Amino acid sequence: MSWNPFMKVHSYSPLPLSIPAEPSEKWRFSRNGTVTSRLKRVMCKFVIILTSVTAIIAGFSLVAIRHPTSRVITQAKAVAEKPRWEGFALLEGYYSGMARLVKDNRPEYPPLGDTGVIEDLEVSSEGKSVVFNPYPDFGSKEYRGTWRGTYKECSYGVDLSGKKRGRPEVRTFEGIPEGTGFGHFRVEMRANESVLGMPTAVFGSHSLLGLKDDLCFDRYGRYGSYGYGYSKDNGGLGVAEWDGNITDGGETGWGQGSMPVKEIDWRGIDWGKLQRECVEKNEDRFSASDPEDLDPEGVLAESVHSSNKRSEKSDGKKPRPRAAVLLRTWTGYEYKPSDMASIRSLISELSINSGGEFNVYLLVHVKDNELPIWASKKLYEKTLRENVPEEFWGIAELWSERMMGAIYNNLEDNTFHGARLQGVYRSSFFPVQDFAYRHPEFDFVWNWEMDVRYIGHFYELFSRMDAWAAKQPRKHLWERNERYYVPSVHGSWEDFSSAVAAKSPKPIWGPVPVESVKIFSTDPKPPFLTPEKDTESMWGVDEPADLISLNPIFDPEGATWFLSGDSTGYGPPVEDTPPKGPPRRTAIVAVGRLSRKLLMRMHAENALYGHAMFSEMWPPSVALQHGLKAVFAPHPLFVDRAWPLRYLERTFNGGVKGSAGGRGSVFGKGEHNFQGTSWYYNARFAPKLWKRWVGMEVDGAGGETFESVQGRMCLRSMLLHPIKGMEV
Repeated sequence: MSWNPFMKVHSYSPLPLSIPAEPSEKWRFSRNGTVTSRLKRVMCKFVIILTSVTAIIAGFSLVAIRHPTSRVITQAKAVAEKPRWEGFALLEGYYSGMARLVKDNRPEYPPLGDTGVIEDLEVSSEGKSVVFNPYPDFGSKEYRGTWRGTYKECSYGVDLSGKKRGRPEVRTFEGIPEGTGFGHFRVEMRANESVLGMPTAVFGSHSLLGLKDDLCFDRYGRYGSYGYGYSKDNGGLGVAEWDGNITDGGETGWGQGSMPVKEIDWRGIDWGKLQRECVEKNEDRFSASDPEDLDPEGVLAESVHSSNKRSEKSDGKKPRPRAAVLLRTWTGYEYKPSDMASIRSLISELSINSGGEFNVYLLVHVKDNELPIWASKKLYEKTLRENVPEEFWGIAELWSERMMGAIYNNLEDNTFHGARLQGVYRSSFFPVQDFAYRHPEFDFVWNWEMDVRYIGHFYELFSRMDAWAAKQPRKHLWERNERYYVPSVHGSWEDFSSAVAAKSPKPIWGPVPVESVKIFSTDPKPPFLTPEKDTESMWGVDEPADLISLNPIFDPEGATWFLSGDSTGYGPPVEDTPPKGPPRRTAIVAVGRLSRKLLMRMHAENALYGHAMFSEMWPPSVALQHGLKAVFAPHPLFVDRAWPLRYLERTFNGGVKGSAGGRGSVFGKGEHNFQGTSWYYNARFAPKLWKRWVGMEVDGAGGETFESVQGRMCLRSMLLHPIKGMEV
C-alpha cells in the first residue's frame, strides 16, 4: 500500500502472521559497525515520524501562505473585471447649494482648460427667485401675424370653498450654485481653493436646443405650486412641508433662498373638464378634424400632418398643431406624491397655460385580460375609479393586451426570449397607435413614462425640441441620429455635422427599400435625385419631425443588444448580400414624439401587412422604411464621474464608423456604461441626483445637515430616468 503521512504507520514482516514476534532486544552494534535490525526499525520509525511532522507543518504553512495569496488574486481579478468608468473620480459640483449662486459658472467638468487664475465671480447672496415664463408673447404682432385665432387664457376652476384657483408658476434662481474644492460645508472662498462649479452636460447641449442654462431650479420653485411643500389641509400633497412665504422682507424656510410659494388648493380639481374647456375656448386657433381621417387605407396610412393638410386660410395664417401626451401607467400603480406633482405640472405647463396646444392623458394598461372592459361601461368605470386618482378620472383611457390582440389580429403571435408578440413588452405601441386612430384631432403624440422626471419647465423643453428638430436638414440626418454629440470633443454642431458627413459618403436618402414593405403614394420623396444635388442641405428644413427621439437612433445589426432579432413578417431584404434582419433602427427608452403620419403607418404595417418589431425598434424602423423624418434631439445629459473625454466619446460612439450602432456598439454588453449617466433605463446616477435634489441623504451626504449650511440644491434643467417609487 502507498504511504500516507496522515495514516498509522505499519511494519510488515516477511514471517507468517501466526508466528509471534521475537522478544525485545537491546540496542547493539556489530563489530563491523552496522546496526542491528531492531535499531534499523527504530530509526526508520523516527525518520518517518519526523518526515510526517515536517510535511504537516509545511502543509499548514502552505495553506497559510496560499489563503492571502488567493485573496490578493481574487481582488486583483475583481479590479480587472470592474468597469473602467467606475474608477474615475466622482464629480462633486452638482451638490452645491444656493448659498453661493454665481452668474458665470466655472464647471468642474468637462474641463475648460487650466488658465492658472480663478477669476472673481459675481456672487448672489440674496438668492431671490423669479417666475420662469417660457411661453411666446401670444398677443404680439409677430405671433398673431403667424398663427390663426386669438390666444385666450384658461381657467383652473374653483376649489371646494368656491374660491378661484390661481395659475401655478415655476420659479427659478438666476445663476448656478458653486462650491469649493474643500468640501460641501465650506462656503467662504480662500486663497488657492479650487472651485467646484456645477458640471455642464457632457452629451448634448442646453444652448443648442435653445434651453436656458444660466439659471437653476430648486425643488420648491419647481413643484411648490403643485402641492409640494404644504399640507393636505391646504390642498397640498403633505410632503416636505415648510413655511416658504416671505415675512418682513426676510427669508424663511429650510435652507438658503427666498421662495414665495404660491399655494394652490388642488382638492376637487377635474383635469379632464379643464382641458376640454380650454380647447373649446381656443378652438379658433386649431384645425377642425377631418372625417376622412377615419379611413384606414387612405388617410390613416398615407396622411400628411393634419395641421398642414387642413391648414391655411386666405390670410395665410397657420393653425397651431396639437399634441397629446400619453402617460403610460397600469392597474395597481401606486401614485406617490412625486407622481402627482409631476402629472399636475405636465397638464398645467403644456395644456392649460398654452391654451390647449397639448392634452395630457393617462393611458392605463389593465393587466387582467379576463376583464371585458370593452363590453361593459359599468365595468370600465369601476376599473378606472379603483386604479386612478379621482382628479385624473377625466383624462384616463383604459386598454388591455386582449383588446390590442383583437385589433392587430393579422399578426402571427410568436414568442421571442419567452415574451409574446401581443404583450406590452414587445408591442407597447399598439395602444398608442389605437389612440391616434381614435383621436384624429392630434397631429403628434408624446409617449411618456411615469418614471421620467424633468427638472425644468415642460413647455420650454417640448417647444424647443420641436423647433430644433424642424430645422434639421434631411441630408446626413440618419447618420447624425446614430451618434452622441459630445461638444467638448466634437466642437460646434456645425463641426460635428461636417465630421459625420465626411464619414458617410453614401447617406440614407429617402425610403430604405424592403421587399415586403409597401411605399405609399404620399411617403416623402427626395426633391433631389441624389444627396449631392442638395448642395445647400435644404430638404427637410422647416419640416416637422415625424419622430423625436431622446436617445441615438442606431443600427442594431451586429450589436450585442439581445432584442435586435425581434422582427416579424418580413421577407429577405432587397440587397444581394442580405443582413441578418430587415433594414431597421432602434432608439432605446421608448420616450419621444411621434407624428400622426408615422403612427398611422405603424398601424397599417401591424394591422394590414402583418409586420412588427420590438417596441423600441418599431417607430424608427417604420420611419426609415417609409422615408419619414426622424430626429435624435441631443438634450443635456450628465455623468457622475470625470471621464476622459475622448475615451467617453469612443465608448459611447464605439460602433461602425464612429456611430453608436453596429459591431462595437455600447448598446448591449456595454450598457453598464450608462449606469453613471442621468438618462437611460438602468441609470443609477439619475435617482441619486434626484434624491439629493429633493433634500434626502444619500450615502452619508446631503440632507438637513448639508442644507443648513449650503442651502437647497439648485440644478440646471435636465431629464432624469428612471425615478421609481419616490415619495418626494
